[in-house]
Amino acid sequence: MVLERTASRGDLHARLLKVEGGLYRAEYSGEINPAHRDERDIPDYHVGTSVNDVKVWVEQMAPGLGYDRVIWDALPND
Repeated sequence: MVLERTASRGDLHARLLKVEGGLYRAEYSGEINPAHRDERDIPDYHVGTSVNDVKVWVEQMAPGLGYDRVIWDALPND
């Protein structure tokens, strides 16, 4: 069985914010239909208990969705 790699989707832009109670949330765009990208992007997010845990999760998830890398547009000022 040969797995074909789909075309690169480029960079995933994400923001990492501190929310109440010592939680951190990464916000990024999720697509309704990745095969036909258009304006129907929907917000998606991941929540964790540390900046590092959230960053690692998003950065490991992104290549599986075809992204080359994650660009962090905002990080918390801890």
